[in-house]
Amino acid sequence: MSDHKTSLARALAATNTASLSRFSSFPPFLRLLGTLGLPVRPLHFISTLGLALFLCLGLSTVVCAFHWLALQTAAEGRLLNRMRDLGLLGSVGHGTAAGLLAAVVIRLQAARVRLPAWRDL
Repeated sequence: MSDHKTSLARALAATNTASLSRFSSFPPFLRLLGTLGLPVRPLHFISTLGLALFLCLGLSTVVCAFHWLALQTAAEGRLLNRMRDLGLLGSVGHGTAAGLLAAVVIRLQAARVRLPAWRDL
Protein backbone atom coordinates (compact mmCIF):
# COMPACT_ATOMS: atom_id res chain seq x y z
CA MET A 1 0.00 0.00 0.00
CA SER A 2 1.32 3.47 -0.84
CA ASP A 3 2.24 6.01 1.80
CA HIS A 4 -0.78 8.19 0.93
CA LYS A 5 -3.20 5.27 1.11
CA THR A 6 -1.80 4.27 4.49
CA SER A 7 -2.20 7.82 5.81
CA LEU A 8 -5.72 7.98 4.36
CA ALA A 9 -6.69 4.74 6.07
CA ARG A 10 -5.30 6.03 9.37
CA ALA A 11 -7.09 9.36 8.95
CA LEU A 12 -10.42 7.65 8.27
CA ALA A 13 -9.88 5.41 11.30
CA ALA A 14 -9.14 8.49 13.43
CA THR A 15 -12.31 10.26 12.29
CA ASN A 16 -14.31 7.09 12.92
CA THR A 17 -12.85 6.80 16.43
CA ALA A 18 -13.71 10.46 17.05
CA SER A 19 -17.37 9.73 16.10
CA LEU A 20 -17.25 11.85 12.95
CA SER A 21 -19.27 10.25 10.20
CA ARG A 22 -17.54 9.13 7.04
CA PHE A 23 -20.00 11.23 5.03
CA SER A 24 -19.06 14.44 6.86
CA SER A 25 -15.32 13.79 6.91
CA PHE A 26 -14.87 12.21 3.48
CA PRO A 27 -17.84 13.24 1.31
CA PRO A 28 -18.73 11.49 -1.95
CA PHE A 29 -17.03 14.10 -4.14
CA LEU A 30 -13.69 13.53 -2.40
CA ARG A 31 -14.19 9.77 -2.60
CA LEU A 32 -14.79 10.13 -6.34
CA LEU A 33 -11.58 12.13 -6.74
CA GLY A 34 -9.72 9.48 -4.72
CA THR A 35 -11.16 6.73 -6.91
CA LEU A 36 -9.89 8.61 -9.96
CA GLY A 37 -6.39 8.40 -8.47
CA LEU A 38 -5.98 11.90 -7.06
CA PRO A 39 -4.33 12.10 -3.63
CA VAL A 40 -7.13 13.59 -1.51
CA ARG A 41 -7.45 13.96 2.25
CA PRO A 42 -10.56 13.90 4.45
CA LEU A 43 -11.92 17.39 5.11
CA HIS A 44 -10.64 17.51 8.68
CA PHE A 45 -7.06 16.87 7.49
CA ILE A 46 -6.88 19.45 4.68
CA SER A 47 -4.87 22.59 5.45
CA THR A 48 -6.91 25.57 6.60
CA LEU A 49 -6.23 27.59 3.45
CA GLY A 50 -6.88 24.61 1.17
CA LEU A 51 -10.10 23.81 3.00
CA ALA A 52 -11.33 27.39 2.79
CA LEU A 53 -10.52 27.60 -0.94
CA PHE A 54 -12.12 24.21 -1.67
CA LEU A 55 -15.33 25.03 0.20
CA CYS A 56 -15.58 28.63 -1.06
CA LEU A 57 -15.17 27.55 -4.69
CA GLY A 58 -17.57 24.65 -4.32
CA LEU A 59 -20.30 26.51 -2.48
CA SER A 60 -19.99 29.62 -4.67
CA THR A 61 -20.46 27.40 -7.72
CA VAL A 62 -23.57 25.82 -6.21
CA VAL A 63 -25.11 29.18 -5.23
CA CYS A 64 -24.35 30.60 -8.70
CA ALA A 65 -26.02 27.55 -10.26
CA PHE A 66 -29.13 28.20 -8.15
CA HIS A 67 -29.02 31.85 -9.22
CA TRP A 68 -28.83 30.82 -12.86
CA LEU A 69 -31.75 28.40 -12.40
CA ALA A 70 -33.80 31.15 -10.74
CA LEU A 71 -33.14 33.38 -13.75
CA GLN A 72 -34.18 30.65 -16.19
CA THR A 73 -37.54 29.86 -14.63
CA ALA A 74 -40.65 31.91 -15.23
CA ALA A 75 -42.21 30.90 -11.93
CA GLU A 76 -42.75 33.48 -9.23
CA GLY A 77 -42.04 33.02 -5.59
CA ARG A 78 -40.43 34.79 -2.69
CA LEU A 79 -37.29 32.66 -2.72
CA LEU A 80 -36.93 32.79 -6.51
CA ASN A 81 -37.29 36.57 -6.51
CA ARG A 82 -34.65 36.89 -3.81
CA MET A 83 -32.28 34.67 -5.81
CA ARG A 84 -32.87 36.83 -8.89
CA ASP A 85 -32.29 40.04 -6.93
CA LEU A 86 -29.09 38.67 -5.42
CA GLY A 87 -27.18 38.94 -8.68
CA LEU A 88 -24.02 37.13 -9.66
CA LEU A 89 -21.75 39.06 -7.30
CA GLY A 90 -24.14 38.48 -4.40
CA SER A 91 -24.27 34.77 -5.23
CA VAL A 92 -20.49 34.53 -5.18
CA GLY A 93 -20.39 36.50 -1.93
CA HIS A 94 -22.96 34.27 -0.23
CA GLY A 95 -21.20 31.12 -1.42
CA THR A 96 -17.86 32.43 -0.20
CA ALA A 97 -19.31 33.36 3.19
CA ALA A 98 -20.89 29.92 3.53
CA GLY A 99 -17.59 28.28 2.54
CA LEU A 100 -15.62 30.27 5.12
CA LEU A 101 -18.17 29.45 7.82
CA ALA A 102 -18.06 25.75 6.92
CA ALA A 103 -14.24 25.81 7.02
CA VAL A 104 -14.31 27.34 10.51
CA VAL A 105 -16.81 24.72 11.70
CA ILE A 106 -14.68 21.87 10.30
CA ARG A 107 -11.52 23.31 11.89
CA LEU A 108 -13.32 23.61 15.25
CA GLN A 109 -14.58 20.02 14.97
CA ALA A 110 -11.05 18.76 14.31
CA ALA A 111 -9.70 20.71 17.29
CA ARG A 112 -12.53 19.60 19.59
CA VAL A 113 -11.92 15.89 18.99
CA ARG A 114 -8.13 16.41 18.85
CA LEU A 115 -7.50 14.83 15.48
CA PRO A 116 -3.81 14.38 14.67
CA ALA A 117 -2.16 16.39 11.91
CA TRP A 118 -1.84 14.70 8.52
CA ARG A 119 1.96 14.59 8.80
CA ASP A 120 1.63 12.65 12.09
CA LEU A 121 -0.38 9.82 10.54
